[in-house]
Amino acid sequence: MTLSASDLVGAWRLVSATEVFTDGVRMPEFGPHVNGYLSYSPDGIVSATLGSTDRIRTNDADPQSVSTANLALMAGGFLAYAGPYTVDSASDMVTHHVDVALFTGWEGKPQARHARIEGNDLFITGSPRTTIDGLTFHSELHWTRVSARATQDS
Repeated sequence: MTLSASDLVGAWRLVSATEVFTDGVRMPEFGPHVNGYLSYSPDGIVSATLGSTDRIRTNDADPQSVSTANLALMAGGFLAYAGPYTVDSASDMVTHHVDVALFTGWEGKPQARHARIEGNDLFITGSPRTTIDGLTFHSELHWTRVSARATQDS
């Protein structure tokens, strides 16, 4: 299938996020329990919010009242960003042009990903990255399309 921007438009719910290392080892990227949404607008904007559901919990009513240490723990298992996106149908690549992100190192830098859609599932493979200890891996994300009905029921 050749990918087009219209194929991506809508909301997607995260099913899994896996780090795949060059030696073949596969590990959950955010731990065993993940949640998140990916949304592509018809206007060409992407928004991604995803991470571990096992992050530290707080009952604070305002982020300004949370300790710096707890904020760091919450952010450690979480990713959020948004900006324009473009699609290269010839290579089935979608590029997220990040304007704002929790990880500020991504701001202003394009994030190219290979994408394919099978039925109601979207599979995205990220570009190679390197861990703090020098191991190379890429991310594989599995998303499923969110229907209007499912959104109303949750």
